[in-house]
Amino acid sequence: MFWRNEIWIGLVTGFILPLLGFGILYGIFAFLDRANAVSQIGLSEDFRLRTIGIVAIALNAIALNKFQKNRASQSMRGVVLITFGYVVVWLYFFKDSVLSAS
Repeated sequence: MFWRNEIWIGLVTGFILPLLGFGILYGIFAFLDRANAVSQIGLSEDFRLRTIGIVAIALNAIALNKFQKNRASQSMRGVVLITFGYVVVWLYFFKDSVLSAS
């Protein structure tokens, strides 16, 4: 059902996959932080959140690959649209740390 060639399938897949990925990655790092297995020495204050966010967005590449193998171009279009939206939101929240001159 989810490999049909419809744009809404791509929009839903592209919206949910990064959210799930973000939650899982955030949970893993929270667990490692409580266990004192990771250190933030030498990193900017939003480095972990920024990195988890961009990795979660990049998970949409998996969906794009699956849709491409099934030649579902409309579904791919949906994933690309929602991914672009996520990137715009990500840049809005982290513009100061990413686009700073120093």
